[in-house]
Amino acid sequence: MAVPEALVSALADEDRLQLFARICTAPDGLEAAQAPAKLAKRLVDAGLVTEAGGRYRAVPSVFRDALAKAPVDPLDALFRHGRLVSIPHSGKRRQLLLAHLAERFEPGRLYTEQDVREKLSMVHDDHATLRRYLVDEGLLQRSNDGGAYGRPSEARAAG
Repeated sequence: MAVPEALVSALADEDRLQLFARICTAPDGLEAAQAPAKLAKRLVDAGLVTEAGGRYRAVPSVFRDALAKAPVDPLDALFRHGRLVSIPHSGKRRQLLLAHLAERFEPGRLYTEQDVREKLSMVHDDHATLRRYLVDEGLLQRSNDGGAYGRPSEARAAG
């Protein structure tokens, strides 16, 4: 279920908003070939639009559902089908997300860059950005030689 903030975020871009309007006003939905894939993907990820049979169709009930009940976990709105669909730019939700991602790394264990890439790629395609954010926030640390990653105390010991 989408939260109101996720819906507003998806419609905050003028081009996405115009595309959503076109989809809403098309009697049988809008042909997928007539919509920029990147813009449509964000609307689909937010739950505003579905794609079936080569056509995009609006999902008006998403607004009612979003207002019906807020998610228990503030991170729920960032994930869809187990994949991260939105990385907060800053704030408490970003801190919660990064702490959640850091839990994927066992204390006392060292990871290669490939290991880190694999773990983060399971959640989001931009694994490098997530890795950088984890390192910047001190939740994951690189060894001095750059060959190992781990929770801060473990990586320091290896370096």
